[in-house]
Amino acid sequence: MQRDFRSSAEFEAVHGFYSDLLGAPGHVFGGRSLCGHHGAGQLHFIGQSFEGTIEDGPASRLYQVARGGGPLKRLSEREARQIRLSPDGARLAFACQGDGPATDLIEIWSDSVVVASAALQGRIEQLDWSPDGKKLLLVVAGTAADLAGIHGGYAQKQQAEAVAWLPEVRLGEGEDLWRRIWIWDIEGAARPLTAPPLNVWEASWSGNGSIVALVSDDHSEGSWYRAHLALVDAGSGSARTIHTPKDQIGCVRGGPGGDKVAFVQAFCSDRGLVAGLLSILDLKTGAVVIADTPGIDVTSVEWRSATVIHFAGAGGPETVSGDFSLDRAVATQHWASRELTHGEWVPASHPIGDRGSLFIAESWSRAPFLAEETDGSIVELASLAAPGAAKAMAACGMVEPFEWPAPDGLTIQGWLVRPSGATAPTPLLVDVHGGPVSAHRNRWLGRSRAGAILASRGWMVLFPNPRGSTGRGDDFARAVKGDMGGADAQDIISGVDALVARGLVDAARVAVTGTSYGGFMSAWLPSQSDRFAAAVPISPVGDWYSQHRTSQIPEFDEIMLTTSPWQPGGEYFSRSPAFHRQKKIVPSLIMAGAIDKSTPPGQAEECHFAALRSGAPSALVIYPKAGHSLRGYPEYIDSAARILWWLERHIGPAGAGPGYQ
Repeated sequence: MQRDFRSSAEFEAVHGFYSDLLGAPGHVFGGRSLCGHHGAGQLHFIGQSFEGTIEDGPASRLYQVARGGGPLKRLSEREARQIRLSPDGARLAFACQGDGPATDLIEIWSDSVVVASAALQGRIEQLDWSPDGKKLLLVVAGTAADLAGIHGGYAQKQQAEAVAWLPEVRLGEGEDLWRRIWIWDIEGAARPLTAPPLNVWEASWSGNGSIVALVSDDHSEGSWYRAHLALVDAGSGSARTIHTPKDQIGCVRGGPGGDKVAFVQAFCSDRGLVAGLLSILDLKTGAVVIADTPGIDVTSVEWRSATVIHFAGAGGPETVSGDFSLDRAVATQHWASRELTHGEWVPASHPIGDRGSLFIAESWSRAPFLAEETDGSIVELASLAAPGAAKAMAACGMVEPFEWPAPDGLTIQGWLVRPSGATAPTPLLVDVHGGPVSAHRNRWLGRSRAGAILASRGWMVLFPNPRGSTGRGDDFARAVKGDMGGADAQDIISGVDALVARGLVDAARVAVTGTSYGGFMSAWLPSQSDRFAAAVPISPVGDWYSQHRTSQIPEFDEIMLTTSPWQPGGEYFSRSPAFHRQKKIVPSLIMAGAIDKSTPPGQAEECHFAALRSGAPSALVIYPKAGHSLRGYPEYIDSAARILWWLERHIGPAGAGPGYQ
């Protein structure tokens, strides 16, 4: 494969497709971090748009729209990090990239005007107002702290350009590796509250004098897996443990009364992808009550009032939002849909008023839009669809929920994209999600890398949710523990079998791809089944032994595998793709980012070596400035073009006919 792919027909096709889909420079095509301005009837969110060419990648900016809908107003030219509305709805806290290196700004906006600001060294990852509105809490990552896998999985501080021989030195220690709580008294200056050896992953006010925080005693990304809840004194910074979970915790939100803490606890594989039980801790008694949210894995939590918690989550193929009343101990589901979903990584909804909510909604065939929900009905406030998006999307088929039986009889769910006007049987791309404790949803086709453009060319696409996925309760998610690449792999293979049996898919023309855990599975499945004619692992794991010793998250495989990384044999050997030959020759395109610390590029090299030693054509593509899962630009566009080129070379165009060779 040529090094510079930009002159290829495939790159031109993918570039043109995404240019139509995402819009011209300045067009807002996505968003996150919503909040409503109660007093003036304004809504705010962080929107994404391109400032220059699509290769330059999107920028995040602060936008405003009237609550009744209307045109978007851009409020800031700075790269946006976080936003948070004050309790009285009169002021907006806005965190953004600062002017100097490794500097972020925190600004207070009132009536769309900056009234106060402060500069901090580090990356502002979270904001929260004190209940009385007099102070801001900030979680600030040190300038060398690692980012989570979903945000790129790399160290923020990279080796500076220097003379060729100068070595890179890693010590594993340093003040700039920790995450701290800062407090900003709006009438005074911002100050750090906590210090090493306390590392703060999340934090929220609990009353006006205390802060509840998710903490560990080490700064490493992997220490998040064993983090616990602590109550931090907002004056002295002293902390005491208040809850130690058996699994993982996320979405920590202190109640405005200072007596309750809401959070989600679950068996998890990734920081930022916590989906499970809505839990309420009583700070007076120390008791934890599990809220009954029937059939919903909760992924988002906000206090609507002192006695009502707003939540969002997934129940099977449905995205759900609702409220839990502490007084009545009852969950009320306000909105549920298979036709739409919301949230950037997991379902996420923001409460507004007494019973409404805000979110960015989307589906495979509907571009993102800003929506307000009230009593189960949603109103579109602002479309984020590009002018050319409808035409680009029209050719990309339709998505539908799909179910099939696993070999042990368990029903497996997923999403199936059927190409428009295609004659069965078609070629099939199986796209395996990361995690593994995550899930495919009915998300916008613009997030599918090569999936949508392949569907436009007559391919069927299967997005499976094998055991280990979220949305079906703790037992289903936990089923992958100690069995990565076991029953979950058979779940995926049986999904292909079901499509072949129904005459929808050409059995000789099935490809598999995925990133992170999906990358592992894409390298693993060709060694377990002869169903696959091509594989495209992205940011994979090839060798669990070396993964444990080079990754930023060695705790992940210790949790997921039951044997020891210090002993020979066992699952560290038997579930490593690099130690197994392919069942048949499966051409493999293996891609990774050079600065990825979640699944370091050496893992892709091991997968490449194993594919070659299996006698398969294999191409190894390492992007020098990319992190985990190749989500940055122009790598995202380039990788999609290479997938298109690889599959059409080794499987053939959709119209080539059954059994194309």
